[in-house]
Amino acid sequence: MPAIDDEIKELEAEIKKTQYNKATEHHIGRIKAKIARLEKVREERSKKGAGTGFFIKKGIYPSIGLLGPPSVGKSSILNAITNAESRVGAFDFTTLSIVPGVMEYRDMKFRILDLPGVIEGAHEGRGRGKEVISVLRNVDLIVVVLDPFKYDPSYIIKELQREGIRINQKPPKMSILLKDKGGLNITKVGKSEFDIELLESISREFGIINADIILRQSMTPDVFIDGLLGNRVYLPAIFILNKADTPEFQKAYEFLESFNPIPTSVTKKRNIDLLKEKIAGKVRMIRVHLIPWNAPADKEPMVVREGSTVEDVCKAVHTEFVEKFKFATITGKSVRFPNQRVGLQHRVQDGDNLTVFLNKG
Repeated sequence: MPAIDDEIKELEAEIKKTQYNKATEHHIGRIKAKIARLEKVREERSKKGAGTGFFIKKGIYPSIGLLGPPSVGKSSILNAITNAESRVGAFDFTTLSIVPGVMEYRDMKFRILDLPGVIEGAHEGRGRGKEVISVLRNVDLIVVVLDPFKYDPSYIIKELQREGIRINQKPPKMSILLKDKGGLNITKVGKSEFDIELLESISREFGIINADIILRQSMTPDVFIDGLLGNRVYLPAIFILNKADTPEFQKAYEFLESFNPIPTSVTKKRNIDLLKEKIAGKVRMIRVHLIPWNAPADKEPMVVREGSTVEDVCKAVHTEFVEKFKFATITGKSVRFPNQRVGLQHRVQDGDNLTVFLNKG
């Protein structure tokens, strides 16, 4: 797709050379819309001819991706908080594939993924960057690992943004109703502020000429474009500044202070338990009590990701529970009355008592 890539680079160069002010903000906004539209076309084309790459299947345990530059200690962090035995080395690109491990915290389990180091230009495929970042679209939390020698996360954040991943942000509060006629109507609810002419211009750049768009928050052009595309992924993230036992640590920590990084040292075992606590606090889990219909109930509840279905719970017990599933009954918050019959797609809630009935044979 050299033609699209070249066009995107030309538009990006035009933004860089254009001084931002009130007179040029409409021009820059339209260019950003063109870039986003071209990137969407490129993404759609690449999916049609996609080859092999990294793929992480969502499991019942939440997935946490360790992301950062090469050789900042991601593998050491993985080994410190899990039962994994990731290869550790003091040279770049030690981790050539994804190394998983399971972190246990109290009565909960988390799947930790040690990802290959990301370098600048990842969105262009450098260092298998696009494959690595594509994995992150399916995780529940990103842990950005830095060290006193590679402590500026700005290029990593930009690489994530280029691939449609927004960290520590919420989806835009807006709704779009496409119509056959009637023109373009953009209205606001509450105290939201925006430049209506600019947002109308951006909408038309995406081919939206007949629609009712309602905005429930203040809108910058970038946020508005994200809302129009509708394919962005919004993920929580925490930052680690590893190798806290080195003399260079303080300068790096001061630089990163706005990100509230967790200072860690694997060799000194500093803040490893705190890191586990922070990871567990960022990913919401619930407890489900399995109540067999013909046997004593389990003493310990099953801990699963918030939003899990009856099918997810069944898969965690045994694949046969899905294959032979007949129905289930639940007593708890997720149903209206005790022992209510539910199907595989029913979402369980914290504290539910679940009994699964299987077909014979």
